[in-house]
Parts: sequence; C-alpha cells; structure tokens
Amino acid sequence: MPILKFNGTTEEKVKEYSKKINEIADLIVSKPEAILMMVNNNNIFVAENTNKRIYVEVDWLKRSEESRVLLVEHLTNFFGNEGVNVSVKFTEINNDLYVNNEKRG
Repeated sequence: MPILKFNGTTEEKVKEYSKKINEIADLIVSKPEAILMMVNNNNIFVAENTNKRIYVEVDWLKRSEESRVLLVEHLTNFFGNEGVNVSVKFTEINNDLYVNNEKRG
C-alpha cells in the first residue's frame, strides 16, 4: 500500500498527478486501488533566489531499488518543470501497517 505524501505543491497539482495512477502502479508493481496520495499542505521555505522545492514522502512495503528509481523519475518528470527541485524520501513500513485490524507486510 504505497502512500505518497506531498509537501510544497498544490492540491490541484496532486489531483492532476493522481490521474497517472495506472502508470505509477505499473512502475512500482502495485494495484492502483492500493495507492494513496495526500497533500500535507506544508509550505517549504528556502533562501531567496533558490529554486522552488517539492518534498514527497513515500511510505510503502519494501520494493526494489529499480522501483524507487522509476518512481523518483516519474515524480521528477511531472513536478520538476521550470527549475523545481523534487526530493523524495522512502520509508519501508513492513510489519508496521495495519488496515482494518489486519497487519500488512
């Protein structure tokens, strides 16, 4: 169950990105209905004359390095236009996720 949490971007932009959920599912070998996206509405503050930044946190069950790289490229290609820096942090939640009282992973 990949959970993508976006900081430094708008709800509209994440909604637009969510339309690519089938592409994302193919890249990371997941079911589209298992992917969750949320906007944290956290602003990111940087020094003046610094490129805008977007910070994405990905919580998921362990996947290959190839899956990580493919997702990072997909996120960067979508959000990284016009000099926007895209940072992605992965957290493996194996044995730490429960859905409806059932342990996942």
